[in-house]
Amino acid sequence: MRTSAKLLAILLVFSVLTACSLSRGDRHVKKGLKLYLDGEYEQAVSEFEKAVESGVKKYSLTDLYEVLGSCYLDMDRYDEAIDTFTKATETDGGSVSAWVSLGIAYRQHGDLDKAEECYARALEIDPEYAELRSSLGTLYIVKNEPENAIREFEKALELDPDLAVTYGNAALAYAMTGNWDKADEYLMRSEELGYRNADELREMIETYR
Repeated sequence: MRTSAKLLAILLVFSVLTACSLSRGDRHVKKGLKLYLDGEYEQAVSEFEKAVESGVKKYSLTDLYEVLGSCYLDMDRYDEAIDTFTKATETDGGSVSAWVSLGIAYRQHGDLDKAEECYARALEIDPEYAELRSSLGTLYIVKNEPENAIREFEKALELDPDLAVTYGNAALAYAMTGNWDKADEYLMRSEELGYRNADELREMIETYR
C-alpha cells in the first residue's frame, strides 16, 4: 500500500467520526475505508463502487475516487486504477494528489510518457513539492534521461536538502553522465542522511565506471 494513499484513508476515517447523519453512500465509504486499511482490497472496492453509485455527501468524490483507485493499484488492476484516478482529476483538476496517483498508475503500467505528463501537471499546481520533483527525477532515470533527472533532483534538494533518497538517486544519475566526483559526493551524503539502500546503489554506480 502506498503511504500517501494509506494516510488519505486514515484522514477520511477521522473526518466524519463526529458526523451524525451519513448518507447511504457515505456509509459505504466508511466501511470501505476500514476494509482498505485492513488490506481487504476486494471487499473495499465493492464498498467504494457502491458509494459511487449511491453518491456521497460527507466525503469528497475526488477523495473517493483516489482511495478506490488505490485499491485497484494495490491489486495490480492498472487499467481500472488509471480510469479511476482520471475521474479524480476530472472532478478536481487542482488536486495534486490525484495527478500524482494517476502518474504512479501510469508508471507502474509501463507508460512512462503519460506518467511524466501527470507529474508535470502536479508540479504546475505545486512547483515546490520536493518529493514529487525527486520522483520525476527517478522516472527520468528509468527513461535513461540522466540530465533531466539531475535537473529535477537538484531542484528537489534546493527545496529540501535533507532528502536522503534524492541524494542517492542523484548520485546514480551523475554516474550515468560520467561525473564521478558528484556521484561519490552525493552517495556519501545519502549515507550520512541514513539512506538504507546505499550499498546496493554503490554496486549500481560501479557498473558505470
